[in-house]
Amino acid sequence: MKKVELENRRNFLKGSLLAGAGIAAGVATGSAGTVFAAEAPAKDVCKNYSFEKPPAPIPASAIKTTKTADVVVLGAGVAGLCAAIAATEKGAKVILLEKRNTFTMHGGWNGVIGDRAHKAAGITIPKDKVMADLMRFGAYHPNASLIQLWANESGRVMDNILDIADAAGVKYKVDTDIKEHWPYTEFPLAINFFPAMQFTLGQMLVKKCIALGVEMLYETPAVQLIRKDRKSAVTGVIAKGKEGYVQVNAAKGVIVCTGCYGSNREMQEKYSPRVLKTINNQYSEGSNTGDGILMGMWVGGAKQETDCPMLWDGMIPGHGIFVDIARQPFLNVNLLGERYANEDAPFGYTANADNQQPQSLKWTVWDAKWDADKEKLHGTVCENMHIPVFWNSKSYDMWKSKGVIIEADTIEELGRKMGVPVDAFVASVKRYNKLVAKGVDEDFGKDPEKLTSIVKAPFGAAKVGTGVLVTLDGLRINTKLQVLDTEGNPIEGLYAAGNASGDFFSNDYPITCVGVSHGRAITFGWLAGERLATL
Repeated sequence: MKKVELENRRNFLKGSLLAGAGIAAGVATGSAGTVFAAEAPAKDVCKNYSFEKPPAPIPASAIKTTKTADVVVLGAGVAGLCAAIAATEKGAKVILLEKRNTFTMHGGWNGVIGDRAHKAAGITIPKDKVMADLMRFGAYHPNASLIQLWANESGRVMDNILDIADAAGVKYKVDTDIKEHWPYTEFPLAINFFPAMQFTLGQMLVKKCIALGVEMLYETPAVQLIRKDRKSAVTGVIAKGKEGYVQVNAAKGVIVCTGCYGSNREMQEKYSPRVLKTINNQYSEGSNTGDGILMGMWVGGAKQETDCPMLWDGMIPGHGIFVDIARQPFLNVNLLGERYANEDAPFGYTANADNQQPQSLKWTVWDAKWDADKEKLHGTVCENMHIPVFWNSKSYDMWKSKGVIIEADTIEELGRKMGVPVDAFVASVKRYNKLVAKGVDEDFGKDPEKLTSIVKAPFGAAKVGTGVLVTLDGLRINTKLQVLDTEGNPIEGLYAAGNASGDFFSNDYPITCVGVSHGRAITFGWLAGERLATL
């Protein structure tokens, strides 16, 4: 090789290495007051998003009321209510701010390990396997120490919740209606509260907060955290009440429990573009606009780099709700009439496959023996048609009367009603029935036990898409629940829990670890309240 050519190559490599070092250094350094660069890159690097520029500080002259507490909690969801209770029981004066005019609760399963309800039921959870599964679902992006924290502390925290339930006469039980879903293991982690599941839990926690003397300010959304500069602690929050701005000073700190950004289109576009393909938002009250995440970022906090939307399959276009029979692992075909994936996957995975199809829609197809087949299918957790709140004897006829479920006496007629290419659809059904008879899904590897034939008229189908429940990639935190800045250092006085916090999930929600989203929120909210109160 010629000397000049060799020297040019060395210079090129040297320049490349220096450029790489400069990029790395830019992520890790910055002066106080600057916005650091160690967050997930924009999906559209040329686009400026309105939330990226922090709003101007609210002047002292605009403050109408000033309050003081030891601990300020933002958000009356399960994480915020648990934080408020835990901090108050440890002797702290707590003020809780809530954007809505009531508490916010969704779903019904609360994942926990080592609590007394599981012990009484004789159920032992393999902690190591659960932790390994959570990391596997997240492709090892999550902070394993946070998962370990939940696994080690959730039992103790849940016992406190169960004590509150016993005192209030609230009933609960461990969800043991769990079956193996090859090749996925489903863990019976969840405790449900009755009669109205998470709504019952929310009512109970609110009553406990009131009994303990927590000052709860509804319709008072937080708008800015108070931090003098990037080297100082967060000392409070400014909220907007009915009479104007309210400043709440926090002697010990602020806990952000404001939920996710599932209703913030701009944040979805930048941080979780998969959500843009969904046709519905399951939680349509619209309050989950990422307020707490943004406020944390505006004072120097870092957001989790990888996304994690909790996507939901079986959503009815134009209805904002799901039809449960279409969430079962019957035959799925796209709008071209073609089968495209294993239908028996955790619903987040199924939603990913659905979103890759034309218009992000699919048809779920079954035959007249669907009611018997459901015993065989037994979908995962909230896909489970055995749960009366989701499905009962009248559900089928109701959705049929609305035109959501269509029926036909032949496969050809069903294909025409569906509006898919009939020849392709008929071929897909024939191929599927052949695999069912063979007992092996040679096309997509579906569990042989979940293969159900489509041979008996009338044949049924429903066209559905995907929806978003929540996003799970909030502010970065450490095992003390402190929000981290872009250099990985804790921000004094600022904590986060629930879906406003991150680094616990990534990629897709691990539904096989039943109820772990609520379990994380309860555990981390409680731990953050305890920690702040005892500082």
